Amino acid sequence: MARELSNGGRCDGLWLGFAQSERRPAEWIGCKRIESATTPSPSLLSPDYAVLKLNRDASRASIPIGEGDVPSGEVVRVLSVTADRFYDEVHQVRSRRCIVDDNRRLVSLAELPSSSIRVLSSCPIRQGSSGAPVLDRRGRLRGLVHAAGPPYFAFGLMTLLPQPVDRHDG
Repeated sequence: MARELSNGGRCDGLWLGFAQSERRPAEWIGCKRIESATTPSPSLLSPDYAVLKLNRDASRASIPIGEGDVPSGEVVRVLSVTADRFYDEVHQVRSRRCIVDDNRRLVSLAELPSSSIRVLSSCPIRQGSSGAPVLDRRGRLRGLVHAAGPPYFAFGLMTLLPQPVDRHDG
């Protein structure tokens, strides 16, 4: 994303798909520009997100954005689209409750973690779930899934949204 940002945030050829639901058909919306992105880092404990401006609004309601810190001990919900375990061509939106914790237990003494990373304990995250929304009890977007621990650990990592978030949601 750094190269694209240096080119004025161009994202030619990037499309976002919105899955079909009972009330809405599937739709594809092109990317207009990249508004902001984090700097790549080899560490799992580094923030990982990009904010995109789309060519048009989606036909479905957006998720409201919550502000402020997400404290340790808070219960959140991770939404992700996962393949059915028997039929790979069938994808389902699933929800999982997780407990938010800080990242101190995962950090070596030499590594300084970003304050915007939280651990989702007791919350195994499947490969391909990066970018899944993390919602608080009131259904507000609080962060995005960006990584997971090895298969034998039951945790995921979430990047808190940058604060304040520029938005026009009335």
